[in-house]
Amino acid sequence: MPAFLQIAEEKAGIVPVSYRRVACARQGGIRYAIAGNKYFNMVTVTNVGGAGDVAAVSVKGSKRVKWTELKRNWGVVWQTGEDLTCESLTFRVMTGDHRKATSWHVLPEDWKFGVTYQASKNF
Repeated sequence: MPAFLQIAEEKAGIVPVSYRRVACARQGGIRYAIAGNKYFNMVTVTNVGGAGDVAAVSVKGSKRVKWTELKRNWGVVWQTGEDLTCESLTFRVMTGDHRKATSWHVLPEDWKFGVTYQASKNF
């Protein structure tokens, strides 16, 4: 509060602060680090531009017809209990401002746990 009092005037015990969201410009594509095992996949999504906050993540394997929603595990880690091995994986990321980016086949069929893969585009 002392820092805000230098730039704003206190009114009735409240320091009015107005803010605005600024789009985040990132170099390179969205990064996906996959960990876990065959039955418990954890995906860490980083280097997300646009709003910067990830609201939802979906995955689609090359042998699957439908998208599978991932559940938030902790922070930026998302999880699924599906067996995704031996499939090329496509991720769809939705940010807090409801924009979607789809990274088609960002993980090849022979992907490994503990490796970070990068998409070609960002928001």
